[in-house]
Amino acid sequence: MAKMSKETKQRLQQLFQCGQFVIRWGFIPTVLYLGFKRGADPGMPEPTVLSLLWG
Repeated sequence: MAKMSKETKQRLQQLFQCGQFVIRWGFIPTVLYLGFKRGADPGMPEPTVLSLLWG
């Protein structure tokens, strides 16, 4: 494995921490957005924010 400087290691750690943050806080909103964008399957009622909160 190639030797990395201390600065490079710190930058990689920061990059991984930012990636973890984005994945943790962005996954559910992305899934909800894609669900609303695609819409309901044929024969099913359209999804609304209230129906998500109620169920």
